[in-house]
Amino acid sequence: MATCAAIRAAAVFANHGAGPFPILRPATDPNHGPTRRFLEVNTRELLGLNDPTTRPKAIVIVTAHWEEPYVAISSGETHPLLYDYYGFPDEAYSLTYKAKGSPEIAQKIHKLLTDANIISRLNPTRGWDHGTFVPLKLINPAEDVPIVQVSVVAGMDPKLHFKLGQLLSTLRDENVAILGSGATFHPSRRESDHENKGRKFNQALTQAALAPTADDRNNALSKWASFPHARECHHREEHLIPLHVIAGAGGDDSGEAFDVDKGMYTAFAWRASA
Repeated sequence: MATCAAIRAAAVFANHGAGPFPILRPATDPNHGPTRRFLEVNTRELLGLNDPTTRPKAIVIVTAHWEEPYVAISSGETHPLLYDYYGFPDEAYSLTYKAKGSPEIAQKIHKLLTDANIISRLNPTRGWDHGTFVPLKLINPAEDVPIVQVSVVAGMDPKLHFKLGQLLSTLRDENVAILGSGATFHPSRRESDHENKGRKFNQALTQAALAPTADDRNNALSKWASFPHARECHHREEHLIPLHVIAGAGGDDSGEAFDVDKGMYTAFAWRASA
């Protein structure tokens, strides 16, 4: 009897927008329409959620909004939401996302990192921050795929985060998708000519992220700060560094880039395959 080939789940980097705006009503912030649509339609499809043959059994999400001196891993059966934003309408503080956690996958990640001499700690209590629940509420509103949230590491070492992605990539062979949640353009203040600067930075970033081999990609992305307008687009790189994780998780697979909005915001994916 023929057997089905194992699923290699996707690795995707998506922009999560500003705070809860992508999931608030369009009348509240119509400018988040492209981000909202990309999460609802494109990211969902890229993660294989529309097809029962590629649907992941869990999603590991690396969020820009959790930073520790080590790799922290959510390990509870369930997690509350952490409304880590302020000044938004009341609706933003009554949002829910009730997908389960996965202590089993959290333990696997912890072991993978420990075996590679990368310090990590399990955290069964920290809430899922808006870098997790905002995009996932749009990507998978059914809330029926377990989630493990992973932090970025203080210092934002590009090669460390690329290595983290390479280690997480082994979970893709167990049909566990890897999702990076951040932004390819995240200035702390509005720059003059910011759209043009964002486009130029993203052109260089895309070329680096789509380098033909993992080694080429790692070396190119490690030099991101030398790209045009890099520090104007990212005064601090916590929103960019999840991309390094996803680029590592892509392995030697061919990546794809997607223009989300006006060339400033780019998403990247290494697709699921059966």
